[in-house]
Amino acid sequence: MVLGVDESMRLYTRLFLALTLVTLFVMSCGGSKQVKGAGYRAKSGPVSIPNKISASLLPTLAVGLESCYVFLQPDGDSPFFGPLNGGELVKRLDAERLWTLIWIPRLRISGWVRKNQLYRVKSETSDEDTVPAENLTILNILKTRVNIRKGPSTRTRIIFKAKQRQEFVMLDEKKGWYQVWVPPLKQKGWVASNIAVKQRKNK
Repeated sequence: MVLGVDESMRLYTRLFLALTLVTLFVMSCGGSKQVKGAGYRAKSGPVSIPNKISASLLPTLAVGLESCYVFLQPDGDSPFFGPLNGGELVKRLDAERLWTLIWIPRLRISGWVRKNQLYRVKSETSDEDTVPAENLTILNILKTRVNIRKGPSTRTRIIFKAKQRQEFVMLDEKKGWYQVWVPPLKQKGWVASNIAVKQRKNK
């Protein structure tokens, strides 16, 4: 049976439409997979600075020398006390130039030690050991809306939306990022360092 020109054209058109529909269906099925974390809605809301935090949230440092002195300010001419014993464990609060601000659990006081006299260790701390808020570094949010993320990267999930002038306790820092405590979530998060400014009550 020989088809006429018009019938052949209609047949080709139907085949073309059928193939197009199949292609669109396959593409829609393949594109329906959600990226991990997609659709997650980050929380926002009021934030208040706690009166104290668990020392276990802060990085642990150890004294690397046989002994070292603790200064009241990050300055070698500042009054000092001590010494701390070699291997003694302390908590990192902040850093400035060649100095590290630490919390000394044994004495329950903070002070400054030269960075090269300390090193980081992985050590569990009792949740009962706490650090008063006046010894902590507070971060003040500078922009209207700021993302707090799961990790120190823009590729990680947003866990909280911070607002301008909200304050967070700083726990740690990494190149270009501050780790903070997010009270509404009761977990740690990271904020870019160029959109928050440090302030310390106990200077």
